[in-house]
Amino acid sequence: MAIQAVYGQAAAGHTADAVEGLDVAVFDTLDTVEPVWRELEARAVLTPYQTFDWIRAFRIAGFSPGAKVRVIVWMDSGKPVALLPLEISSRFGVRIGHVIGMEISNGDSLVYDPAYADRLTPRVLKAAFKALGKTGAAVDIVNFHCLFAGETERRNPLLAFPHAPSPDHFYFCTFLEADGHYIDEALPRKRRTNIRRSMRRLNESFGELQLRQATTEEEIDALHAIFLKQRGKRFKQMGVENIFARPEFEVLFKTAAHSGPDGGTPVLSYHALYAGETVVATSIGVSASKHYSQYINSTTDGEAAKYALMGVTLSLLVDELRAKGIESFDMGLGDFDYKTEWTSRHTVYDSVVPVSALGQIAAPMLRAARRAKRTIKQNPALWSLARKVLAFKARRAEG
Repeated sequence: MAIQAVYGQAAAGHTADAVEGLDVAVFDTLDTVEPVWRELEARAVLTPYQTFDWIRAFRIAGFSPGAKVRVIVWMDSGKPVALLPLEISSRFGVRIGHVIGMEISNGDSLVYDPAYADRLTPRVLKAAFKALGKTGAAVDIVNFHCLFAGETERRNPLLAFPHAPSPDHFYFCTFLEADGHYIDEALPRKRRTNIRRSMRRLNESFGELQLRQATTEEEIDALHAIFLKQRGKRFKQMGVENIFARPEFEVLFKTAAHSGPDGGTPVLSYHALYAGETVVATSIGVSASKHYSQYINSTTDGEAAKYALMGVTLSLLVDELRAKGIESFDMGLGDFDYKTEWTSRHTVYDSVVPVSALGQIAAPMLRAARRAKRTIKQNPALWSLARKVLAFKARRAEG
């Protein structure tokens, strides 16, 4: 379908007046906006969590069935230059919009053509938020979490709104040009020696080491089952629920692992570290353009667990990614010491944008809640206490 024809289907024809030369169309289904989204995505700055395929998989999984969907598209003379996919729901009478999938992603962003970054000002964005009311989905607040600044020339336009540090840090790196093994370039001698020693011992004790990517439905199903078992044991040791065993996550992962325009590369990939024919670790990641985000991983227990399983997995995975042309890598949100061996720690930001008078009243409460969460997570004593409470609740839920 021609891009121009698609705009005639935008949310029953709802559009907004042009602001600073950019027109706006609002879509109320993913299917209708798909051609525009894919065309823009091919030249846009975005995270893996704003690709069409990831967002569609999230919606298919049924995480937020009651929310309204609205996709805002900004255009310059009919050319799509930015896009923002929103879910809109009500909490305590306040209508809140947030990026679709925000609750399980590693960061929010616009999907935008970098040539238009300077024109996507708060005034332009907020005018579109106010226009949502014409589509039957008015918002009082638009809430963004974990905005990553990125490189200067690709700065997230949403950070032009007032913002404050998020509860978690984000772990990101840009790869050096592929030339040899990444661990030789990026890791200290002691760490890479430990990884290589683990490789030798695993080879000797269990069989040949290989990193393999699942490509068939049967392979994906088999690795998913192993991942759930390994991750479930680890979460049980930590005293927390294995959220990845929830049906929504299973549908999300398997849908995203098989999605891709015209049979192209799926947005989600399963990798496994095999020692002989035994899977001793897994890595599940999400990709967009030349960036890879490690979403979740798992390792086995038993005899193999005494070796640096995740270090071995990452050393092989990063070499594979660089060979495929991946230029940057992240290990998501959450503060764990091992992440700093592979990536750098970055502050990410939350932004609460009031759109209505009610939003002006409610916004300080949302900001305060995120501030309180950050205080707890960044204070070791408070975070230790919070984890004990979570563990207690998980044990009670199990009965």
